[in-house]
Amino acid sequence: LLLTRDLAGTVLKIEIPGFEVVAEDKDAVFVKVGAGYGWHDFVLKCIENNWAGVENLSLIPGNVGTAPMQNIGAYGVEIKDVFESLSAYHIKSGEIHYFDKTKCEFGYRESIFKNKVKGEYIILTVTFRLTKNPTINSSYGAINEQLKVMGIENPTIQELSAAVIAIRQSKLPDPKIIGNAGSFFKNPTVEIALLEQIQENYPDIPNYPAENGR
Repeated sequence: LLLTRDLAGTVLKIEIPGFEVVAEDKDAVFVKVGAGYGWHDFVLKCIENNWAGVENLSLIPGNVGTAPMQNIGAYGVEIKDVFESLSAYHIKSGEIHYFDKTKCEFGYRESIFKNKVKGEYIILTVTFRLTKNPTINSSYGAINEQLKVMGIENPTIQELSAAVIAIRQSKLPDPKIIGNAGSFFKNPTVEIALLEQIQENYPDIPNYPAENGR
C-alpha cells in the first residue's frame, strides 16, 4: 500500500482471504482467490501445485484483487490469459455483481474498472483458470538470457519463475525495504502506417499483431 501523503479520513484496506479450488478437469484447475491474498503468494501457491499460467507474473507487488484493475502483465503474459471471472461489491446499491472476461473489457493495461465503472466497485474475489499442462513462455525480454546464466535449457515453471524473480530483483528495490509498485509503464500504441514505417527502417523490431487499425 503506497501513500504519497497523509490522508484526512478513514482508509479501508481490503484483506479478504481465501484460496479455493472450485472446479477441475483433466486439463485445468479453477481457483477462486480472495481480493486480499498477496499476488506473489498466489503465484507461488500455483507453482507449488504445478498449475501453470502465472509463473511469468512472479514477484509483482500487490494483491489479487487489484490485478484485474489494469490487467497486469509481465514477460509476455497478462491476467486476461488466465482470468475466468470475479465478484465485486457495487458500492451504491450494495449488490454483488459478477464479471466474466468479456464484461471486464480487458485491454492493454486496461479494464472496465479503470474506465466506465471507475470507483463504483470493490473487487471481492477473482477466479483463475490454470493449466495442468504447462507451456513454457520464455521468449520475452531477458528470460532466456537469465536461464542461460542459471544453466537451464528446458525450464520448468518453477525455474521460469526463479528466472523472472532474479531479473526483477536485479532491476527493482525490495518493496519491504523501499516501497514501490514494481515496474509500471505502458508501451506506446501507434497507427498502422507509422508501425509499418518503423518496421521498414528497423526490421529487427518484433511484429506485434494489430488491433482496430493500430
